[in-house]
Amino acid sequence: MNNMSKPASLKYDRPFLQEEKKNTVLNLNESGIGEEFIALQLDLEIPIVISILKEHNIYKGDIQEKTN
Repeated sequence: MNNMSKPASLKYDRPFLQEEKKNTVLNLNESGIGEEFIALQLDLEIPIVISILKEHNIYKGDIQEKTN
């Protein structure tokens, strides 16, 4: 059997990201879980997690960085 999978560059491309994973990112963030831990648990890159949060206007990292 030929085991062909998507290239790594496409694996985490947002259009290919499952809607369920996006919802999980949002739910975990709403529960107070940090971006790094969400990325680790869902096998995503941190910028992808941040991108999902920014799409929904709930990413707070920019605000926190400006206040420090």
